[in-house]
Amino acid sequence: MEIYSSAKTKAKSDQPVAFYYSRTKLIVGAVIWTLSTAFFGALTYRSIGETGVMAFCGFITATSIWMIFNCIKPLGSLDTPVLTIGRDGILFPDGVLIAWDDMKENTYVDQSYMGIPIGKSVVVKTTLKKPKVKQLRVAAVQMSSDEYLAECDRYSQAA
Repeated sequence: MEIYSSAKTKAKSDQPVAFYYSRTKLIVGAVIWTLSTAFFGALTYRSIGETGVMAFCGFITATSIWMIFNCIKPLGSLDTPVLTIGRDGILFPDGVLIAWDDMKENTYVDQSYMGIPIGKSVVVKTTLKKPKVKQLRVAAVQMSSDEYLAECDRYSQAA
């Protein structure tokens, strides 16, 4: 049985859906990593006499600084879509378009450890020679796994 939809609704459903970074998630991430950098920086400073501990804390401090940069960098491009899903397939931010027919597997990975969210990513395995696997971290993107999978189902069925 076919459900009636107006021409305006059909035209709107033919448009690709774009997902963007969440400003709130990026700012919260930058604050958390700044606090982490301050804490581990203080530990690094306090352990100057102990080489092994200082190296370990210094490594964590450097990693925290890198994570701050990863949270601040996307704040300059909030109006640029991170992921675009349409009839043609999934368009990634680096310009790679993977068509629905070229996908072997399309998963949304949500990792957590004892209830603490660790990471979220979209993983697309393809039949193409390059890229065989395309992965994108989406922890700071305004979308849930249900939204992503629903849009993928909707557009892949229409293709």
